[in-house]
Amino acid sequence: MTLQNAIEEFLIDQQVRGNTSKTLRYYRQTLRYYSDFIGGIAVGEITLRQCKQYYLHLTKKNITTTSAQTYIRALRAFLRWCFDEGYIVENIPARFKLPKAQRKAIDVLTDEEMRRLFSCFNLRTMTGSRDYAICALMLDSGLRLSEVLTLTRDAVHIPEGYCIVNGKGNKQRVVPFGLLAKKALIRYTGRLPICSVGTLFVVKDKLIPLTHSGVMDMFRRLKRRADIPRLHPHLLRHSFATRYLQAGGDVYSLQQILGHTTLEMVKHYLHMIPQQVIISHTQFSPLDNLAKNAKKP
Repeated sequence: MTLQNAIEEFLIDQQVRGNTSKTLRYYRQTLRYYSDFIGGIAVGEITLRQCKQYYLHLTKKNITTTSAQTYIRALRAFLRWCFDEGYIVENIPARFKLPKAQRKAIDVLTDEEMRRLFSCFNLRTMTGSRDYAICALMLDSGLRLSEVLTLTRDAVHIPEGYCIVNGKGNKQRVVPFGLLAKKALIRYTGRLPICSVGTLFVVKDKLIPLTHSGVMDMFRRLKRRADIPRLHPHLLRHSFATRYLQAGGDVYSLQQILGHTTLEMVKHYLHMIPQQVIISHTQFSPLDNLAKNAKKP
């Protein structure tokens, strides 16, 4: 079997498994890049040495180590499938480990920046109420942009304070939100006219679902209004995760809220916690508290 035919069969298998169009696009694009590098060979001719050469090829390109990881992750998934299907004899993924990526410090919004951001909306209009509610959900619950755009009206339970989200791989999860986000949703949904569209966030004039480009336009406007040049949707998710842990939340519940499959993907949000631990220790130090209690009459 040729490499290209194997890739096409792999993509069909991923579609049968119920993977999203975004996931299929990711596999198609990254595996096409590998196919262009390796050439028109039979899939049974792939070797571990060739895979390592491909990784070295990626490192010479103008991409980050995280992006290189993304390409290799797709290749390993494809080769694992080829091994399971019997198209290759050697279990290459077992020996072709994922390269380490340079971990960057996670950026989060400051208190002042959050105040500036939420002062930018005209809450007297449907569009302003909608945009405010979107930012409130993303900052208070850590939702991805794709998850916000696919939220349906019947999936958001405002009185109970939670929504049912379709995450990566079409996996559903329950995500809570706080009182201010609840208030924002009540304000927005109160302005929504009765229409047949089931999507929660819509374009006012046409009452059609809000698109990815529409939200990105919104964030470009907010950058200028709030004077936060680095503002982007994922910054709100990062800010939520970091502040959730700083406020005393645990990594296990954070993992469920964010929809990560492994705990390792959550632990990188612990980068700002040591300072919080030091502050807490000054309050809860066993010996210091023992001394304080001994001085009490």
